[in-house]
Amino acid sequence: MLRQLRRIVVLVLASGLACALLVSYAPGTAVDERELDRRLNEASIREIRSNKASAADILSNLRRYIVGLAKGDLGYSESNHASIAALIADRAPETLREIAIGLTGGWLLGLALAIPKRGFSILAGLLLSLPIALIAYLCLAAGAKSFLVLVIVLTPRIYRFARNLITQANNALHVEMARARGVTETRILFSHVLPSISPQLLALAAASASMAIGAAIPIEAICDVPGLGKLAWNAAMARDLPLLVNLTMLVAIATTVATAVSEIRHD
Repeated sequence: MLRQLRRIVVLVLASGLACALLVSYAPGTAVDERELDRRLNEASIREIRSNKASAADILSNLRRYIVGLAKGDLGYSESNHASIAALIADRAPETLREIAIGLTGGWLLGLALAIPKRGFSILAGLLLSLPIALIAYLCLAAGAKSFLVLVIVLTPRIYRFARNLITQANNALHVEMARARGVTETRILFSHVLPSISPQLLALAAASASMAIGAAIPIEAICDVPGLGKLAWNAAMARDLPLLVNLTMLVAIATTVATAVSEIRHD
C-alpha cells in the first residue's frame, strides 16, 4: 500500500509538472488577446506582459501551488473568472454521472456480446477504427446523449479484450473436462471461466476507467456537456495554466488509483 501510495504521489506531481512545461512552451502561450485592445495604453500592456512572464515561472508557481494546496486552495482560473475548486465541484457531478453510466453500459454490452458466440467482430472493428470525435459528432447529429456516446466508444474495446480472455479460458483443460461431464455452459461460465479470468478483468476495468476519462474530454467538448471534459478543453484553448494543471493532476489521480487497486487485488 505504501509503495502504491508513493507511486501515485510521484506520478501525479510528474503529470502536473509535465503539463505546466508543455503549456508554458506551447506556441502562442506568451500571446495575450487583451494586447489587441486599442483602448489599452503602454502601461497596461506592460502589466499584462509582466503577468504573463510571472505565470511562466514554473518552479515558483509550483511552489506556490503546493503551499496553496496544503490550505485547500487550488488557485484561480482567469479564463472563467472563478476559483478552480468551485469550478471542479460544479462540473464534476455531470462528468462522474456520464462516466458511471458509460462504464456500466459498456461493460454490460461488452460482456454480453463476448460471452455468447455472436458475430460482433466486424462491428467492433469498425467502431475501434473510428475516432472518438467522429463518433461523438455522429451521435450529436442523431440527437444522442453524451453517455450513450461513451457506451458506444467503450463497448467494442471491452468486448475485444473480454472476448479473448473468455475464449482462452474456455479452452482450458479443466473446462473441457467439466463440459465432457455434462456440466451446463452457464455453470461453467460462472464457476470456472469468470473466476479464472477475474484478475485480468479487474485490470481491464482499470484500463477502461482510464479510457472513459480520456474519451470524456472530446465527447463533452463536441456534445456541449457542462462537465470537466469541456472545462479542460476550454482551458486548453485559453492557455489557462492553473486550471489545466489541476485537471491534469485530477485525471492522473483517477488513473493511478484505478491501476493501483487493480494491482493490489491481483497481488
